[in-house]
Amino acid sequence: MDFRQLELFVAVAEELHFGRAAARIGMAQPPFSYQIRRLEDRLGATLLDRTSRKVTLTPAGAQLLREAYGLLGRRAEIEMNVRRAGRGETGTLRIGFGASAAFGILPDAVRRFRARYPDVALSLHGHDVAEVPAALSRGLIDVAFVRAPVTHVGVVTEPLCADPFMVALPSDHPRAGETCFELASLADEPFVFVPRRVAPDLHDLVIAQCRKAGFPPRVVQEAVTWLEVMSCVAAGFGITINSRAMSRLWPDHIVFRDLDDFDATAEQGLAYLDSDPSETVANFRADCRAVAQIA
Repeated sequence: MDFRQLELFVAVAEELHFGRAAARIGMAQPPFSYQIRRLEDRLGATLLDRTSRKVTLTPAGAQLLREAYGLLGRRAEIEMNVRRAGRGETGTLRIGFGASAAFGILPDAVRRFRARYPDVALSLHGHDVAEVPAALSRGLIDVAFVRAPVTHVGVVTEPLCADPFMVALPSDHPRAGETCFELASLADEPFVFVPRRVAPDLHDLVIAQCRKAGFPPRVVQEAVTWLEVMSCVAAGFGITINSRAMSRLWPDHIVFRDLDDFDATAEQGLAYLDSDPSETVANFRADCRAVAQIA
């Protein structure tokens, strides 16, 4: 049915007068009456009894009036929902993240986004950096916090902020009382680190910095997750190097100290598909940029 014809029918059904109904709609009476007759023809039912004295609803007209209220109300709701979806104010956003993001920009960014877009359902998914491109391409996540950049066809990495690298030592380490280290002074230390397949960019960066300082790090223990890495450090297996954000993960049993000559930073970024037109993703990116600037 034509929604415009339904609107005209509701007007005449409420006014029970063609002249007043046409004036209410802002139409001349002849075309108004013509549209009502077209609606009756389309439905194959007489909706209004017309006499020279009055207009009344037939049983079919009374039924249509009840239905029309629901249809017109639903149309307004649908139009509003579509507009809100087009602005990214509803729907679902699936966010991938790694350990460094969980203790870095993610909490503030998600809190800000939830306050601004309460009708968007958020879900968080832990991912290693190496898994992110495939997860984005398969539609398992919409956006991911990563150590920038992620090099993969079709994936964009938007830089957000940079975090200095620090050395993490067991709290009972003989040098735990020192406030700053030169990288070369760690040459004889045992290292705990993630395998290269888990975080290839970070792995290569730390190895390159150590070699630049004159030594290859002696990795005595590998752990698949940073939680496992930090547990090994806390247990005294060795030391590790990671971003300052990770210092919030282990307040006890581990101390984080500055590295004086580590001339690289942990670049935190947001990865997403370059073909994704989602306004929800665009809104989240804007909130992440705002939080990064504040931080």
